Amino acid sequence: MSAPDLTRRDALLALASSSLVCLAWSPAFAQTAQLRRETLDAVLDTLLPSDALTPSATALGVGDEIMSIAPDGSQLHRLFALGTTWLDQLDDRSFAEQPDQIRHDVLRYMEDADYNEVPGRFFHLLRRMAMEIYYAQPQTY
Repeated sequence: MSAPDLTRRDALLALASSSLVCLAWSPAFAQTAQLRRETLDAVLDTLLPSDALTPSATALGVGDEIMSIAPDGSQLHRLFALGTTWLDQLDDRSFAEQPDQIRHDVLRYMEDADYNEVPGRFFHLLRRMAMEIYYAQPQTY
């Protein structure tokens, strides 16, 4: 890995850290946040990518199932809207457009984030739901 990649990743993680307070809880951010399905699917496929034996999360319809559990207007839908908008605000490129390594690093950061803040709660709830839905599929065993 070259030095510019490390610098970019470090900058994204620093931005993520500072964004927790400034962005995720600002009223303007909360008012304009919209669920970004492409970003949600990128998170799901980063957590559960395809391999030689099993398909990816999105190939098994995990995102569709999650959306049916989190309908428009629900608290869960709002959390997913805040989380996906937050992820896409970290850089000029959307989360889905980021290289795999940066996506993994950002998700590791979110895993360690405070559960009572949007990034931490978004990550932990989405991961738990995704794992339960994914591993209930017959294609995964």
